[in-house]
Amino acid sequence: MGMVDRYKKSGGFVQLLQVLETCGPKKYDQFMNIISEEDPNWAAAIKEKMLTFEKILNWKPEVLLEVLANVNPLAFCTAIKGLSPEAQNNFLSGLSHQEKRKLENQIEDLKPTPVEISSCVMKVISETRTLLTSGVLKAAKIDQSLVIPESFEEKLSAKGSASVLDSMLSDDLSLASQPSGGSHHSAPSTHGGFAAGSNGSAELEKLQKKLVLVTRELQTMKQENSVLKDKLEKIKKIA
Repeated sequence: MGMVDRYKKSGGFVQLLQVLETCGPKKYDQFMNIISEEDPNWAAAIKEKMLTFEKILNWKPEVLLEVLANVNPLAFCTAIKGLSPEAQNNFLSGLSHQEKRKLENQIEDLKPTPVEISSCVMKVISETRTLLTSGVLKAAKIDQSLVIPESFEEKLSAKGSASVLDSMLSDDLSLASQPSGGSHHSAPSTHGGFAAGSNGSAELEKLQKKLVLVTRELQTMKQENSVLKDKLEKIKKIA
């Protein structure tokens, strides 16, 4: 079973995000290389919806105040300490005078190690993710790209299947529109780009059969996903 397959269950996408958001850069690169090879749609969705400390710091001041009120204050200040002086000033300048002065005093007294800073950055990200999943923070009001709809795993899988189907159809259309081998003259074409004559008809028939087969496979996959989802819900109720 591939890495992505382990997280295709309901809620699995968020679980995978939480793993990637709280691992080091080297481990993140390794995981993303695997995910990109297994399913480019999942890789793209992760990059879009994944939280980073930089993303959080760029949120509106009122949202940041909500974050500050709910995450570990020492961890947040330690994470800020890891920024360049310019980045620290840019962040603090967006806060009210009272909040700015309060954080400046806390940050000034801290002398964390790089390991402590890294650990606190992950802690802030993890606690912020919890605020989003619990509904304390509303992703739609912060950044629409952070919204994770219901059954997102199924949508990504369906999108992946559609991409495969599009690719197959594109390849077949390209082949069907090519002139027959051995001829130095372009074959006359009919509407839609298919080669005319018996060769074009045969290619079109092959394409139609292939489309029917792929459509059946997609329907079977959807049915299997539905059955697995029902089983998972029953297991959750028993547990």
